[in-house]
Amino acid sequence: MSKKNKKMAAKEANLNPEKITWQIKDYEHKGHDKKWYIIAGLIALILIAYSIFTHNYLFALLILMAAVLIYVLDQEEPMLIDLTISGSGIHLGQKTITYERLKDFAVVFRPNDNIRNLYFDYKNTARHRLSFPLNGTDPLILRRFLLKYLPENLERTDAPLSEGLAKMLKL
Repeated sequence: MSKKNKKMAAKEANLNPEKITWQIKDYEHKGHDKKWYIIAGLIALILIAYSIFTHNYLFALLILMAAVLIYVLDQEEPMLIDLTISGSGIHLGQKTITYERLKDFAVVFRPNDNIRNLYFDYKNTARHRLSFPLNGTDPLILRRFLLKYLPENLERTDAPLSEGLAKMLKL
């Protein structure tokens, strides 16, 4: 095979890969500042006082556990997980989600608004959608690859409202 043919074959393999792999964090680390902790602490104290006043001690315990969990998770860095999209499905670390369980996908790529995400909706509406940051993965190659296995949701052109609110509130 000539050099030119090898280059063409390598370019074709890059445009039509057998699988696409990149790394994502297992959760989005927000890094809350002192002001956020003060406001969240005041809200937690008000909710705990209300729950004690109404003799709802289980609610007070849940608020306290949530506050401790948020603080502990905020102190450690998230782990990196390998995300692989192949012909057999989505491989998230050791977990595999087959295409049969998914309804559609959407690639929302708006770099000016800092939105570069891949979304999957389950066929089972009780399941929450999957959302993955692209982290430098080429959205056109990813889209072309996924169209072989799933329909594309062209109506999703923006991040869901819940993600926008979570980002705004740093949750």
